Amino acid sequence: MKKLQFKFPVERIDYIEKREDIISNIETLYSYLHGESGEDYKQWAVDKLKRGKNMVVEVIDGHICFAPSRFVGYLNNTKDKHDENHGDGTDTDKILKTYYNKVQDGRLDFILQKELAKYDESSAEKKYWIHNETTVEDILKVEQVHVPILPLKTEYDKFWHIQMHLPEGKGGTIINPNLMLMESEPVIGTGEWNDAQCQNFKTIENGNIVLVRRGSQALALCQIIGDNFNSDSLCEKFINVNFRKVKILAWANEFRQPRAGLFSQGTFSSCRKGTEQYRYIESWLKYMNDIAYLEKYSNLLLKKRNIILQGAPGTGKTYNTAAIALKTLGVTDIDLTDHKAVMKRYDSLLGDQLFFTTFHQSLDYEDFVEGLKPHVQTDTDGNSIGVTYEPEDGIFKRACNAVQTDQSKDIVECIDDYLQKIKGYQNKREIPTVTGRSSLYVWWKEGNSTVSCRSTSSTSSRGEEYTPSPLNIDKIKLQAQGKGVENNWQQYAQAFIEAVKKEFHATTNKPVVLIIDEINRGNVSKIFGELITLLESDKRLNGNHPIKVMLPYSKNEVFGVPSNLYIIGTMNTTDRSTGTLDYALRRRFAFITLKSQDSVIKKFYSDTDNEELGTIALELFEDIKRFIENPKHLCGDMSIDDLMVGHSFFMAESEDELHDKVEYEILPLINEYINDGILNVKNDEKKTAFNSWLSLSPVQEIEDEDQEEDENE
Repeated sequence: MKKLQFKFPVERIDYIEKREDIISNIETLYSYLHGESGEDYKQWAVDKLKRGKNMVVEVIDGHICFAPSRFVGYLNNTKDKHDENHGDGTDTDKILKTYYNKVQDGRLDFILQKELAKYDESSAEKKYWIHNETTVEDILKVEQVHVPILPLKTEYDKFWHIQMHLPEGKGGTIINPNLMLMESEPVIGTGEWNDAQCQNFKTIENGNIVLVRRGSQALALCQIIGDNFNSDSLCEKFINVNFRKVKILAWANEFRQPRAGLFSQGTFSSCRKGTEQYRYIESWLKYMNDIAYLEKYSNLLLKKRNIILQGAPGTGKTYNTAAIALKTLGVTDIDLTDHKAVMKRYDSLLGDQLFFTTFHQSLDYEDFVEGLKPHVQTDTDGNSIGVTYEPEDGIFKRACNAVQTDQSKDIVECIDDYLQKIKGYQNKREIPTVTGRSSLYVWWKEGNSTVSCRSTSSTSSRGEEYTPSPLNIDKIKLQAQGKGVENNWQQYAQAFIEAVKKEFHATTNKPVVLIIDEINRGNVSKIFGELITLLESDKRLNGNHPIKVMLPYSKNEVFGVPSNLYIIGTMNTTDRSTGTLDYALRRRFAFITLKSQDSVIKKFYSDTDNEELGTIALELFEDIKRFIENPKHLCGDMSIDDLMVGHSFFMAESEDELHDKVEYEILPLINEYINDGILNVKNDEKKTAFNSWLSLSPVQEIEDEDQEEDENE
């Protein structure tokens, strides 16, 4: 009897050495796709594009190309080498991190789907490696791929939904509507009949919004951009007779699916305003607008490295700062348009990938960068024996240190090794909290899925080994890798991670965002000192002209600002009590002005189903806006965008709450404008306006007087 022999693959170590090696492998794969090595190789390459989960994206000869990360990670790879031993994707990922960043973007899915459609194939959504000096937008420009934007005059547009897979009278022939949308010029189509559906399809105005579906499943959201036309070639491929060119606004994987049965009827049907169908499409458009906004300014932050969000009070600086920060950090597992979800994730990442500080007039370099701090020395009995002064990192330096990378250390492995060092209560460690103001004991009982944790100041009488704050080990590991998984005791978990890093000198390669609230309230030149120059993208580590400096207190180390540290500042445009930012700082930051928007108010009251209160709030909003921007009132160098009361002031759960916001927040703010001379308003006008707004009513009297004056003139 012949013995079975098992051949174990030898570990592959023939890794790529430079980016050009990756491009060479992609060119090899595409030579297979183009049939240069025969049909078998072609089908093999198609299968790799279809089944690969992580794809490297490169622009080669003006064409966007894709290849599985595992295939491109090995030197001079071929089909035969890959089939013999495809290697370990974890190993190739470590190599790719040197050159690429991983993203997930529906638009790249779309381009890959177009490529696969050439071979009558399709695939699920994937993750993509893009070069760390480029963005998805840069890639899209190569083939002029549509970037989702909102249509103009959305308030006048009509919404429709269409299904195209079973044209009437064609014997139940099934077509793939996705393929119609993947034409070089995407189209939708219908058959030919005399009912209202077909007539509507042929005659509706360009600019209308259409949800393309398969049954009740949403496929894509489109905008009609061309008149009805006929095409023999399209008819042969897709059976339909009438066609309209469309612009694809978004694919369904970018938004939640409608509830089952919501769009189950009709070939081409309208969505009447006020219906659930209408609200679904409307909410999708709003979501697209919000996501496009976040993506735009996140990409700006990635390029510039430093941005400032400026605006009047209540314009959403806090939320937008948090959402842009999370987008920049690559958070994809929550809805970034959901205020509660954003703020919860934001809080969970503080001290790890997010750092927060507020500038004020007494803040200086020693607080922000580094300084000498007193440390009380004690004897064995706990008695003070003196004070020493030691260098202590400020929040800026701590944020910079959080992004430094040591490729030789794996944080997860370090955590496992650290657990062995604190195994058993007798080996407990005392570690500092994140703030450094207190400490805690940590130890691990072998076999447990949690780390035992207790504050050193605990007064519990339940025994020394009592653990009021256990930390889940798996969640600690995910948090250490920057995946945003929240432990029950998140700050303690972060303290544990920092202790591990210090023990093994291990750090992780991850982006970090430093948020500086009220950045204009501090003496920026004094606070940043010599580091102001290092903020520029090309002066950072790994930049084109990197600069390192010797810091005044930790003189044994040379310091530079990492490229993946991003700074978001906020600034209140109405606050003139502080000095303006100097030109040196301004040229190192990009400025984004947040405006007070009635659309946010509309969305709020639509979500809360309180249209009556929403009408009152919107009338107040418009009336106060007219009051502020009235040429007789507005004076000086500030515009309505600088002064308009933020939309958040008009968002309330009840009429009483709205009244309180008017009385205690809006009126005091406008009164301050008047007292400071920003608004020139007579006392009788002010009294009339304030009384009207307190009753939650527009200022009708003033409007009538203005109209009479205009007529007399």
